Amino acid sequence: MKIREQALKSLNDFSENSLSNYAKDRNFDNGAAQRSNTSCLSKYITHRIIDEQEVILSAHSKYSYVKIEKFVQEVFWRTYWKGWLELRPKVWQIYKQDLIKLEQETKNINYQNAINAATSIECFNDWVKELKETGYLHNHARMWFASIWIFTLKLPWQLGADFFLRHLLDGDAASNTLSWRWVAGLQTKGKNYLATSWNINKFSKKKYNNLKLNENAAPILESENFTIQPLHFDKVDFNNSLLLIHNLDSVFLQKYKNKFQFNHYALMDFNTVLENNFSKKVLDFKSAINLELLTEIQNNYGTNLIIKNKDDLLKIIADKNIKNVIMPYLTCGYENDYIGEIKAKTNISYLVREYDQFCFPFANKGFFAFKEQIPKIITKFFN
Repeated sequence: MKIREQALKSLNDFSENSLSNYAKDRNFDNGAAQRSNTSCLSKYITHRIIDEQEVILSAHSKYSYVKIEKFVQEVFWRTYWKGWLELRPKVWQIYKQDLIKLEQETKNINYQNAINAATSIECFNDWVKELKETGYLHNHARMWFASIWIFTLKLPWQLGADFFLRHLLDGDAASNTLSWRWVAGLQTKGKNYLATSWNINKFSKKKYNNLKLNENAAPILESENFTIQPLHFDKVDFNNSLLLIHNLDSVFLQKYKNKFQFNHYALMDFNTVLENNFSKKVLDFKSAINLELLTEIQNNYGTNLIIKNKDDLLKIIADKNIKNVIMPYLTCGYENDYIGEIKAKTNISYLVREYDQFCFPFANKGFFAFKEQIPKIITKFFN
């Protein structure tokens, strides 16, 4: 079964069978073999194999928005995080700089024990193994994990965020970075999240005895205040253009093939330039998506062009006399960083979806302010 077919089937199965109990059951981590209380759609949404509109419309086809409000909010959290980071890209840049400064810390025995499931905390070790084996953790477990990493193991939050992004199939730079900051007490300044033994045991299928956690830690502080930078969306020229499709907006061609016309088509394969940032499991998943995207452009446009680096791109631009390279919009993350370096010297434009362009400016404050705009977003895109 193709990945998009898998995603659509998972979406339909969840909407049919589990959505009605989502608000009541979603916080329970029942183990890797029992995930019916969550949608498990995140890896598909991250790569827009299915997009936010499809997910919410599927849910709404079964129930009223009042009935599925909690699920709808969870979908919008991803949009909110992306918009928040787009408005404050310096957060991502400083995080990357911190990772470089902390490189020596990765040789520390405490760090090595943590990433190799060799700590004295049984639940934490279980989550490390599950993350590496499956590329997924329940959202509640992610919060517990991050809290234990930061406040009990006393490891830098940046290295924990890097560990997650490296192994999560649904890894998203905005959601991941900002969620770790939230647990640490940086995102909502002075308000951290503390994992507690009773909470872990209440919501976990497996019960853990003698958990010794730091349940009274103070939040991490930072002096930096991140001011909002105005959003900039490129003006796109379609003259003698090359559409450079990528796996962070995998359904783009299907959604917009009748709206936009391009002269040439190619696939951007980020794996070769970002192999140091992701685990083999994550890279393999991205490769599988790439193969389906390549088949799509072969079947529809008769081309099998693959771009793996800057030299490949410059060669195709020269060979085909391309004037405008166009890519579906890339938000903050390693892929955007790589293209940004090329974009400064080559005429590359980002083609933004109307949904992103409309929603991102609402992420200028906290989520509750964003949530007040959800009815407006639903009226515009989901009716």
